[in-house]
Amino acid sequence: MIAIDPHKASWTAAAVNSGLQPLATVRVPVSRDGYRQLRRFARRWPAVTWAIEGATGLGAPLTTRLGTDGIDVVDVPAKLAARVRMLSTGHGRKNDNADAISVGIAALTATGLRSTSIDEAITALRAVVEHRDDLIKQRTQTINRLHVLLTKLIPAGAPPN
Repeated sequence: MIAIDPHKASWTAAAVNSGLQPLATVRVPVSRDGYRQLRRFARRWPAVTWAIEGATGLGAPLTTRLGTDGIDVVDVPAKLAARVRMLSTGHGRKNDNADAISVGIAALTATGLRSTSIDEAITALRAVVEHRDDLIKQRTQTINRLHVLLTKLIPAGAPPN
């Protein structure tokens, strides 16, 4: 199992065997070269499965790149990986290597985890929804500012509507 703990600027990968033992870890930048380093790292073990914590969140760029290369990814929820880390022998110490190993152990032991692929339609809809939310926030802010100005201009204050 190649398990990934994604961040905005880096990916930390851990190779975990079926006995739930870490074999190696590597940290690479989120870039084309970093992706190549990850793929070289994974080549050491034949027939690996990839698991990413939050594969549709911070791990989405890596999930997309792996999907383009025909590699399926198991999505490991962050809460599940955190539980594994807290129950581990390291007393839940948080660092990127421990997080990646926890993702691998969670992927190997949990049932019902799903393979993930990024759907372009969902990505586009998510962008539209986020834009709509931004527009609503901007409208609310404009109305509130206008109301404050009206309360200053009208001697008795402005009615809320």
